Amino acid sequence: MKQLRRAVFPGSFNPIHSGHINIIKRAANLFDYLYVVVSQNIDKKYEYKLKQRLLTVTKAVNKLSLKNVSVVSNDGLTVDLVKKLHCQYIVRSIRSSKDIGYEISMAQNNNLLNHKIETIFFVADSKLKDISSTNRKELIRQRQSIKGQKCA
Repeated sequence: MKQLRRAVFPGSFNPIHSGHINIIKRAANLFDYLYVVVSQNIDKKYEYKLKQRLLTVTKAVNKLSLKNVSVVSNDGLTVDLVKKLHCQYIVRSIRSSKDIGYEISMAQNNNLLNHKIETIFFVADSKLKDISSTNRKELIRQRQSIKGQKCA
């Protein structure tokens, strides 16, 4: 029996934006099942509480009508959730060379914790590479839009 290719796409999604949506769509095409994981990191300061981020991400993912994607939250280690959900892959995205060092270090640490987990890197779509949650939060505060996209 063929084992399903299952992955998690963890992030703070503070807030979710079109770059995240692009990665979710692309990963959903590659894997049999994808969990979008709204994570809580004690070292990060969040604009939005976990419950609100979870609701926002769930609404955004539901609009995509992807049958092989669901949204969950996590306040522990990603590798522990990967094991609990019987996944083999962690999906991460890289926008620029600034992201590479951090993402490689995180992937290596996750591999030390569980050598059966593979991290798959998606390179951001060139049209979306400058979009980040930090930029989105500032645009929302300033009530501005980005390339015709409304900010909530």
